[in-house]
Amino acid sequence: MKKAKRIMVGLKTLEQAVSLTDLACRAGAHKGSLLFVHVIEIPDVTPLDVGLPVLETMAQKILRAAERVAKRSRMKVEKQVLRAHWAGTALVETMKDEKIDLAVLGYHHGRSFGEFLLGTTAQYVARHAPCHVLLSIPKRTR
Repeated sequence: MKKAKRIMVGLKTLEQAVSLTDLACRAGAHKGSLLFVHVIEIPDVTPLDVGLPVLETMAQKILRAAERVAKRSRMKVEKQVLRAHWAGTALVETMKDEKIDLAVLGYHHGRSFGEFLLGTTAQYVARHAPCHVLLSIPKRTR
């Protein structure tokens, strides 16, 4: 696979910002671009435009951390905070809209009841993405 020119990095936590950004920079082509995306998942019964200042602030903090890491690569950087009832569909739609060549996502081992029934965001994206997907799966800790 040749190096990707347009890479989307899905960031859920501050801890992922450094490792996933570093991975994306290594997979990216010279003069490529990075799109950092953080999805604020909102329960189905809640309107998407509800005020969530604490979550918005955390999202911006996560994206700024990733941007600091990416500056070393000299790749163009864009950032988006999305609101959705489910992150998987929001990420796949963004990949399509932004014409992404490669998506870089993290994966966590813990599962909620909803993930057990519906599958994880990473599984959904891997099945429905219009591009290659690179999943970073951390080593299990006992």
